[in-house]
Amino acid sequence: MFSREMFANRVKLDNPWWEDGQVAMEFHGTRPRLFLDEFYRYVNIEGLRRAIVLMGPRRVGKTWLIQHAIDRLLAEGVVPASHIFFLPIDVPVYHGCDLEEILHETCQISEVNCRKDRLFVFFDEIQYAKGWETSLKTLSDSYPNIRFVASGSAASVLVRGTMESGAGRFTNLNLSPLSFGEYVYLCRKESEFGTATLETASVGRVEVPQVDSLERVNALFLDYINFGGYPELVLNDVVRGNPRQFIQRDIVDKVLLRDLPSLYHVDDVRDLEAFFSYLAFHSGMVQSYETLSQGSGLSKHTILNFLRYLEDAFLVVKHNRIDINSLTLRRATQFKIYLTNTSLRASMFQPVFKADDPYLGYVVETAIAAQFGIGDEMRGWRYANWKNGKTQGEIDFVRIASGTQRPDAAFEVKWSDGPFDHPAELREATSFMKRNGLKTLFVTSRTQQGVRLLGEVELVFIPTALFAYQLGIKGFMK
Repeated sequence: MFSREMFANRVKLDNPWWEDGQVAMEFHGTRPRLFLDEFYRYVNIEGLRRAIVLMGPRRVGKTWLIQHAIDRLLAEGVVPASHIFFLPIDVPVYHGCDLEEILHETCQISEVNCRKDRLFVFFDEIQYAKGWETSLKTLSDSYPNIRFVASGSAASVLVRGTMESGAGRFTNLNLSPLSFGEYVYLCRKESEFGTATLETASVGRVEVPQVDSLERVNALFLDYINFGGYPELVLNDVVRGNPRQFIQRDIVDKVLLRDLPSLYHVDDVRDLEAFFSYLAFHSGMVQSYETLSQGSGLSKHTILNFLRYLEDAFLVVKHNRIDINSLTLRRATQFKIYLTNTSLRASMFQPVFKADDPYLGYVVETAIAAQFGIGDEMRGWRYANWKNGKTQGEIDFVRIASGTQRPDAAFEVKWSDGPFDHPAELREATSFMKRNGLKTLFVTSRTQQGVRLLGEVELVFIPTALFAYQLGIKGFMK
């Protein structure tokens, strides 16, 4: 379809370091994602005969991360610049080409020997290559001198491919949207945060960030909620000036109108788009298949499929419900759906800043859910909901330990100081804690920090913004 000359011109355009030894100027002078060190360790590790598969939502910085890894390879002189290939498979010139064919053509253009030379080959958005999983496995087996790195935005396609065809040959890595801690880092505001500890009787000292102005940090947290999930919204003033256009065009439209329909043969993309809009507006609320059907006008079968597609695209995550005994009901009918990135909601509807906004609590809860990451990182989290006589109880986040399948941590998210002043408001939550042998309930607040005792349960209050920062930078109670 495309001439070899057009192919060569595109390859040279995507690999500017062949000419001047540097990545494109847009990547200079910007801070990399904090995941770079771990990612680069896999990219440049000696003796690992595995391809690296990097997964994550659109526009969270997979290409940016790869470019920074290439920049580090160049700076360290690991190989000559001509031995590093970046090949974005979603570009039309690569359509219909087998990965090995692309490799050989690129080697001819760069005048390297793919059998003998040490190479680094980065395939971006690899899910658009037909039969990529078999081809990538074959390449990994056939060219032990080449480190293959692939990225993609469709989880099930990538995971299924790596499980079925790449057993023992692929290493899967997940790149989540920006955490609050990483947002602070990219904004160069980390000097706002120091380190302190909070003394508790049940778990000892708990590390909590220390700040000079909580009011300023709360404002920064609300900025993160509305604009902070995507690196470009943080670093590019033009994009930040029109986040609605950026997210609608580059994320929502491309995923809902192009990626998912092409991967899953969606018949009516308008239904998928309307369903996602419904989920985005109601992020963090308790849902059931019945309420989703009533709200969207879709059948349960269609809803099940659409939920899977949106989870595969890393746009939403589902937290299943457990009861007061930490058991998941066999016929579980309720769950919570969270956006993986709160700025999606802000751009699709409107930013949330006002204290009396009825959706602020749900948006803050969604932001905390986003700190847990995507993929395997968030699979252990549930929400607890139960009836105790005539009263109803709920805890927003309960972590189920993989080894015991029992809860080992519980967080209740509030954007209010009410429970700190009136701990009895959390009495029903303590019934869950006592039933499951947990002595510490972490509760977020708007401004208050300290410890309260309610019966046998210790309530550890931490301002939400500080709690989110700690989760995003170091995790919490790992």
